[in-house]
Amino acid sequence: MSKVIVIFGAGPGLGASVARRFAGEGFRVALVARRKDRLDALVDQLSAEGIEAAGFTADLSAPEEIPGLIESIRARFGRIDVIEYGPLPSVGFTPAAQLEPATLVQGMPLLVLTPLAVLQAVLPEWKERGDGAFLMTTGATAVRPKAHASGVGPLMAAARNWLYSLNGQLA
Repeated sequence: MSKVIVIFGAGPGLGASVARRFAGEGFRVALVARRKDRLDALVDQLSAEGIEAAGFTADLSAPEEIPGLIESIRARFGRIDVIEYGPLPSVGFTPAAQLEPATLVQGMPLLVLTPLAVLQAVLPEWKERGDGAFLMTTGATAVRPKAHASGVGPLMAAARNWLYSLNGQLA
C-alpha cells in the first residue's frame, strides 16, 4: 500500500506544490482545508494530473475536531505517513509593542493546539510502525523575529520549540 501525506491548510500555492512533490514519490494525498469549494477545485486539479487525492473540510482552529478528522482520513486511505501543517493564520503581523493578548489567544488553537492534537492522533500509528514525519511550514518569524512583524510570531516560536523537543524525544 502506498504512503499517504496529509496536507493541513491545503491551498493552490504551497499545499498544491507539496502534494505534487510527494505524489511524484508515490504518495497518495489527503488535503484538509476550511473552504469546501476551493478544496474541491484543488482535488479536481490534482486528480486531473493523475494524483490520487481526496479532500476533507475542517476548521483547524478547533483542535477538538482533529481525532474525528484523522479517523475519516484513515477510513479513506488506511494509513497516514506524513503530516504537512501549514495553514495561514487570519491574525496579521503587528509591531511587538502593539501586540494584544487577544491576538495570541485567537491564534493559539490554529498554531499550537491543533498541531499538538494532530500529532497525538497519529503518533500511536507512527510509533507502532517505527516511522512518520511531521512537517510544519509556518513560522518564519519564529526563526528570525522581526520588530514590526510580531503578531502570532510568539505562537510560531512556541510551536517550533515543541517540534524541536518532540524530535529530540522521538529521534
